[in-house]
Amino acid sequence: MAFDKELHDFGRVKKGDKVEYTYKFTNKGTEDIILELVSGCECSKITYDEGAKYKPGESGEIKVVFNSEDEFGKVEKTLDILLENINPKTGYQYILDVKYKANVYE
Repeated sequence: MAFDKELHDFGRVKKGDKVEYTYKFTNKGTEDIILELVSGCECSKITYDEGAKYKPGESGEIKVVFNSEDEFGKVEKTLDILLENINPKTGYQYILDVKYKANVYE
């Protein structure tokens, strides 16, 4: 699973504003991948196709809306991505992440 961008910078965000970004990814592997769960902090509303299967070469999206109401100053947040797929090297599910940052001001 390869992302076009793994860190998005919202730049300066006025406290209370909601800003959004869509992470785009492509299955660069040789097996289907299945999105089991994408999670983040309470300030992040995340939209994705839960349980969606992506064949090799197919692309998908994960949309995040950051609500800056309870934040101030420089912030960096992580979205954790859990795939149903098992990593043959570890025997555990794949866990990936993408990040976003912002500088929240009054």
